[in-house]
Amino acid sequence: MAFRPAAPLVLLLAALLHSSAAYCPTFLLNQTACSCSNYIDGAIIRCNGPNGPLIVDELKKTQIEINELALENANIIEISARAFKNLRIKKLVLDNNRIRKIHADAFSGLENTLQDLSISMNRLTKVPSEALIGLRLLSVLTIKCNQIGDLEGSLFKNMPSLIELNLDGNKISKIDGVAFDEVKNSLQSLVLDNNALTEVPAEAIRNLDNLIALHLKNNQITKLDKLQIVNMTSLSLLTLSDNQIASIEKNFVLNSPKITYVYLNNNNIGSLELGTLAQFSEVQTLDLSYNHLAEVTTDMFRSLEHLQHLNLEGNSITDIAPGAFSATPLLLLWLPHNCLTSVTLSTFSGALYLRHISLADNNIRNIQPGSFGYLANLHTLDLSSNKIQVLQSGAITGTDHLTVRLQENPMVCSQDGFHVMNGREAINLTTEPNLVCKTDYTHDMQDVCPKKGKPAPAPICVKSAKYEETTTPATTVTSTEPTTTTEVVTPSQPSTIPGRRMNMQRFWRLSKRPSDTVLPRQRTPTDASGAAPQQVTNLLPSRVEERLKQLRSLPPWLKLNNKAAKQPETMEFNADAAPETVAVVEGAAASASN
Repeated sequence: MAFRPAAPLVLLLAALLHSSAAYCPTFLLNQTACSCSNYIDGAIIRCNGPNGPLIVDELKKTQIEINELALENANIIEISARAFKNLRIKKLVLDNNRIRKIHADAFSGLENTLQDLSISMNRLTKVPSEALIGLRLLSVLTIKCNQIGDLEGSLFKNMPSLIELNLDGNKISKIDGVAFDEVKNSLQSLVLDNNALTEVPAEAIRNLDNLIALHLKNNQITKLDKLQIVNMTSLSLLTLSDNQIASIEKNFVLNSPKITYVYLNNNNIGSLELGTLAQFSEVQTLDLSYNHLAEVTTDMFRSLEHLQHLNLEGNSITDIAPGAFSATPLLLLWLPHNCLTSVTLSTFSGALYLRHISLADNNIRNIQPGSFGYLANLHTLDLSSNKIQVLQSGAITGTDHLTVRLQENPMVCSQDGFHVMNGREAINLTTEPNLVCKTDYTHDMQDVCPKKGKPAPAPICVKSAKYEETTTPATTVTSTEPTTTTEVVTPSQPSTIPGRRMNMQRFWRLSKRPSDTVLPRQRTPTDASGAAPQQVTNLLPSRVEERLKQLRSLPPWLKLNNKAAKQPETMEFNADAAPETVAVVEGAAASASN
């Protein structure tokens, strides 16, 4: 009779072998260059400092499954041929180095495993297209904050799985019309923020049928011309903020019916012609904050039948036409830092779905009774930092759940600290600063438009503090294996991978003490170098003596030996100040570390 369970047993053994390959190798347990975490789909290894490439050579001797390998701040200046051979890596991070050149065969061997590649904060002057050819499973490619210039020719060949391409923070001013042709059927997110584009790259992005998000923030675009967004049938998110856009043509968008989120904030838009916004007929979120709009006309948003969130903060709006929002299902309306002086019955007429309205930091003095009475869904109304001295009866009416903010209005100075209405209840907030009460608000009759300055764009391409580099003499290490050359700066005399150093003073201070023993306030004495504790006197309880015996029996990497006499104290993650000319050939450090 046949024994059938053999096949499931084979599958079980294969699964066990695969899971065992996902665990961190033992040589990573006793050093400080890298951290390693175990996961069912592979280990996550993150190396920070010049010793990272030494770890790579050791990893090549194992069969480990690597979910993520990060080599940051290693002063690498070149990735040479087959630098990662014999490794199975899903995500590779080479950020915060000095990479200028990547060999055409640098990622050879990763064609069937690599899914995510990041080479940000380096010194590349062009997209390493030859090195990327054939990475069939690569879905995310990030080359932020380099020195890449214009994109010429077809750059992403034989990459059928590429979904997200991030070229943020480079020097791109022109993009060839065929630059993205090879990935037009797969690309879903394209990030071109913080470059030098003067116009939307219409030819390059045309017919990207599956593109969902297009980011063009903080470029030098001055106008949205006709037929620049065409046949992008999946496009949902369009970001054009922090440019110099002054006008928008009516046919800027054509046959792109799914655009849902449009960000045009921080531009120079002074007016919108009738029907301009109709091309965004499906938009749900529209951000026009920090432009130069002076009024909201009756027909400005009439065709936006799906608009739910509208941001008009930081303009110069003095007038809102009656029923300007009546054709929209608005839920949230932002109007702070404008020049409005009053609210009337017609200001929000027809906007029956509104839940949140912000009118903070305007010049509002008068609110006509009943102006908010028909907004049955209104939940939050912000009228803070205006010039309201008296609220007429019925000026603010709504549901029992309506919260009205009235801080920094002259009325709070004469209403015993009355700041907020929650439903029909007035709330006294004594912690509010009430700066308006320290001014001569009774004679403040001049309405100066309180427009707030444009917020500065977020800084880009800035290393965080933990990546600060220190100075160490550079050395050159030569390998006997000529197949791979990864140029990198290493600390002087890299004979071994440094072991983990124990801060014994901190260890003794944080060690858990017996819960039932009262210890003297005096700490257990140690010497300056972190050596073993001095002999504890008989005044200490017996439980403490037992604790000390346990500590002395710790494994070798935690023993309380005085290592100061054996090796000089070194700083963790030393880096070189001028590593331009130093090359390390792959495999050299591996033999040195053994």
